[in-house]
Amino acid sequence: MKKILISIILLLIAIVAMAYLYFSKLNADHNTSDIGLYAATSSSGFIFSFENEKGITDILKEQHLFNEILGDKKYQQLSSLKKYLLSLSKVSQAIDNQNIYFCLVPGSNQKIDFLCLTQLNNPNHIPQLIHSIKVSGTQLEDLNNLKKLTLADSTIFYLGIKGNLVALSNSQQQVTAVLAKTLKDKTDKFAEYIQASNRFNKNNLAQLYINFNILPALLKNIVSGKLNGELSSLNNQNSFAALTYNYSNDKILLTGTTVANDPNNYYNLFSDLHPQKISIQNILPINTAAYTIFAIDSYLPWRKKLNQWFLSKKEDKKVTKLITDINAKHHLNLDDIFPKFFKDQLITFQLNTTEKIGAINLTNGDKLMQLLIDLSVDYTDEIKLLKEADILYAYFGLPLEDFKRPFYIILDNYMIFANNASTLTSFLNNYNSNRLLINSPNYISANNQLPGNSSIIFYIDHANSTDIFSKTIYLPYDRHLRSDKGLKKYDSFTYQLSGDNGKFQTNILINKQPDVLQKDSLAL
Repeated sequence: MKKILISIILLLIAIVAMAYLYFSKLNADHNTSDIGLYAATSSSGFIFSFENEKGITDILKEQHLFNEILGDKKYQQLSSLKKYLLSLSKVSQAIDNQNIYFCLVPGSNQKIDFLCLTQLNNPNHIPQLIHSIKVSGTQLEDLNNLKKLTLADSTIFYLGIKGNLVALSNSQQQVTAVLAKTLKDKTDKFAEYIQASNRFNKNNLAQLYINFNILPALLKNIVSGKLNGELSSLNNQNSFAALTYNYSNDKILLTGTTVANDPNNYYNLFSDLHPQKISIQNILPINTAAYTIFAIDSYLPWRKKLNQWFLSKKEDKKVTKLITDINAKHHLNLDDIFPKFFKDQLITFQLNTTEKIGAINLTNGDKLMQLLIDLSVDYTDEIKLLKEADILYAYFGLPLEDFKRPFYIILDNYMIFANNASTLTSFLNNYNSNRLLINSPNYISANNQLPGNSSIIFYIDHANSTDIFSKTIYLPYDRHLRSDKGLKKYDSFTYQLSGDNGKFQTNILINKQPDVLQKDSLAL
């Protein structure tokens, strides 16, 4: 019996030891195989990933849309990379079936650099790899731990190899920076998020990963000053997105998920709500430059979440006191007004004049108008002014924070408000004349390509926002925005989020109108 017991103990020790060795090796293999990913996530918040598999780089190269999005210079650099480096048999074998991470990173002097990262299947083959590049006609120059590559068409890249990590960029500074980083034994939530997403996206053509925490650092090289207007939503967003590229010759369509990591993020108030059929955009004037829509399936349960959000900002007592003081002052109960007659959608939008407007849809606009009499001052027969500040913020939170004591109108079961009466006068002129965004062919085209139900929508109209962007973005990007060979033909950008058990199902559409057929375009 004693011998049997000793044998069992020894057997258990052996099993534990084998398991330890196995999982230690597995963890080591995991760290090695993901070195390109960890290098990418430590360097960029905007990562385009695809596997170095025969055919994929050719498909991506054929996408003329990338030329228009990236611009001629960047696109030609990538084309040269494919033609003179990735097409070499030794290079292809060295990174066969490895993921390639194409990162956009902020450079110097308001420039955006790109950084390509991947890993070698066998670092022992580095000498043969370098020899293969050299004999292909590429000139190599040693620069400390890097190599300067001058391709046959005079395009210049900088190559760095550290272990099995390969870094390639148009900027020497970017390669030097990534090779200097210690990537092992560091927790990287963005990389872990990407790895988890990859388990469900193995058969997709390519993926885009966005880290909204560090995306503003990239945008600062494009936008002068702070991100404002509808772009302000990109500030301080602790969120990740994993998106799959859908092949198309007439639009950029990405689908996937977005996760707000901070439980106190305002957008998380919508992550487990049922998406609603969106209709509030029907009131938007034809000169709308951008808008953000929020849909709330049931206000009272959502209000509890809003109160928790106020608590996280340490504003709960302030908001409670505000409502209590207004109720006492005007002998009413605000909770019987907005919560009762709000339907399910609110919107903020900016016109091409930079004026900002907000709106909520209502179940009974006439009744709400009566209840607001004691809280309002007549400006005209149609336009009123709220007497008290921050009422809208107290009931809807962040999107309506800037509408302190707004002018407002109520029509067709919508309450529309702005900080200037003249803005509402202009809105009314467009609305009553049916000069609306929903009548625009470009808007109809974009809207028809996305689901009708959602929780949050960010939309930018290219034509109506061009002059606004011109005042805020640096000249090279403004030129690209207006260029026929750039983004001029792209009419809109839509970021659509639909709540799904704590995350958001996501669609990003950069829509482009098809070229108009000439009368003789079908002639043989």
